[in-house]
Parts: sequence; C-alpha cells; structure tokens
Amino acid sequence: MSFVNTPPAYPEGRGLLKGKTAVITAAAGTGIGFSAAKRAAEEGATLVISDFHERRLGEAADAIEAAVGVRPFTVVCDVTQQADVDRLRDESLRLLGRIDVLINNAGLGGEVDVVDMTDEQWDRVLDVTLTSVFRMSRAFLPVMYAAKSGAVVNNASVLGWRAQKGQAHYAAAKAGVMAFTRCSAVEAAEHGVRINAVSPS
Repeated sequence: MSFVNTPPAYPEGRGLLKGKTAVITAAAGTGIGFSAAKRAAEEGATLVISDFHERRLGEAADAIEAAVGVRPFTVVCDVTQQADVDRLRDESLRLLGRIDVLINNAGLGGEVDVVDMTDEQWDRVLDVTLTSVFRMSRAFLPVMYAAKSGAVVNNASVLGWRAQKGQAHYAAAKAGVMAFTRCSAVEAAEHGVRINAVSPS
C-alpha cells in the first residue's frame, strides 16, 4: 500500500485578528516573515511590515495587497540599529494608533565551522538574530505595558535545541531567543502582555 502525502487545502481567513494591529519585522522576500504577514492580513489585522531592504519590502506589500485587497503599511528598519527600531515603534504607533501584536522575525544564518568562524561572523548573526529581539522588545513593550494588553511572538528555531554542523552561531542565537522569551514573558505577564516563541523546523 502506498500513501500520497497531499498537503491540506489552504485555510480561509476566519477573522481571528479582525480589529487588531500587528508589526512584523523581516517581512520582505518569501520567508516566514512574509507568510506571517500575509496570514495576519488574511485574518483581518491592520499591519505594519518592516525590513531593511526597501525594494523587497515594497514588493511584499504589493503581494499582500494583491492577495488580500488591503495594502499593509511599510517602514524600512535595520533591527541592528536602535534608532531604526525606535523609529519603527514611533511610526507604527502613528500609523496604527496602537500595537496589539509584535512578531520578531528577523534572523540571519550562514554555515561555518567553529574553528573557521570569525568574530565578525559570530557577532553579526547574534546581533541580527538575538540582540534584535532584545532591542525590539525594549522599544515596544512599554507601549504594551501602558495598554495592559498585547502579544509578542519571537521566531526561534528547532536549532535552539538540536545540533547541526556549521550552525553554532545561529543555534546559539536561537537558544538565546528561547531563554530571552521565557524571562521576558515572566516580566510581561505582570502587565497583561503575553510573550511566546515559535520554533519552525
């Protein structure tokens, strides 16, 4: 007997985020950030999508508008720069009025063995993948705390606990995202804000 692995039909939006606002980093291109943004729009959210690549960010907004009929707001942001992060927060508040959901999706990989890895390679991956989550959280959480409401989703990875050759810097960063999420979630709970991580495979 043979089995055919047929993926399920793409689910229709059910208005799960109707009336909600969301900010998503690293949403350009065709990766997880874009897919999360498109799905949030399909579920009725009003979006600000962000990326450091202006042209691809515009193309992502075009694609979401074509699929859903509503164009998300766009803000160019380099999550390794606190001034950019603060500007993203301020622009998001101006455009959306409030921030219900923050998705920290920015991440950077690469394959290199530990013995060949430079300080620059290590630092760059941790800056984009881990420290950016800290910067974004530090900037956005006070807004949610003041509202006593909000949800943050940090994009981790199965490599946060699974070993893979050439991925020491990325795996360390994603394990850090998991630990950061747990600690910040305990703090945020006191203010009515939820913080969780997802670990795509």
